[in-house]
Amino acid sequence: MRIYCDCYELMSEMARDLWEMGIEVKPKTYQNKKIEGNDDFITKEIINKQYCLTDLDKPEYLFIYSNSKEWADAEFKERIFGYPINPGEAYKLREDLWKEFLNGGIFDYTYSERFNQQVVYRGINMTKLNAIIFLLKDDSNTRKAVLDVYGHYLDESDDYHLDGNYRIPCSMYYDFLIRENNKKEKVLHICYHQRSSDFITHFGNDVYLAWLLKDYVANKVGIKSGYLYHTIDSLHSYKKDWVKLKTSLSNY
Repeated sequence: MRIYCDCYELMSEMARDLWEMGIEVKPKTYQNKKIEGNDDFITKEIINKQYCLTDLDKPEYLFIYSNSKEWADAEFKERIFGYPINPGEAYKLREDLWKEFLNGGIFDYTYSERFNQQVVYRGINMTKLNAIIFLLKDDSNTRKAVLDVYGHYLDESDDYHLDGNYRIPCSMYYDFLIRENNKKEKVLHICYHQRSSDFITHFGNDVYLAWLLKDYVANKVGIKSGYLYHTIDSLHSYKKDWVKLKTSLSNY
């Protein structure tokens, strides 16, 4: 597994790997749109991409392509709000990207809905995210602190919408693990698993939001924050964006 110490190194190496080693794939759908035959959406893809990020140093490079830090900060606040929000206000900061995916004034799903779905922990109703926090406080060695995103919401299942007519989450889950570091200090790591990530448009935001979530949960548990371990089944870039892959980050 590659280990990165800052975001410049992460973004530049990922872009280079996709450009030099990505395999061309022609998907039929993009989000909930049919794009078969549209060459702009041919992808360069690397499967099962894994890495570890040890520090969020130079975070500005996560937004070098998307210029979306303001959106990411607003989106994170909605994710941890404590109540399901759809569509919210954050999307308006990237309205040119998100507006086309509104369906009857709302999105097919939001992370706010998935994080704030009601569950029962020790006989008490609370959000799924809060249940994870209480579990980590109760059992620092647990392997069950998994905040799933893909799956069920209320009476709906993402598995019912595999035909491409409905948006489903690119994130599968966030797994929180409290373990000792090399200084014998207990720290909270996050293992983030995605089925899919569009490198140019979303990857930097995905990294940043996962890191914020790790820090937020660590603070609530009262423990030092650790590393991000990230697995992406399909890391890809669309042909319309390939020119950005071969352009040095120093040119932005």
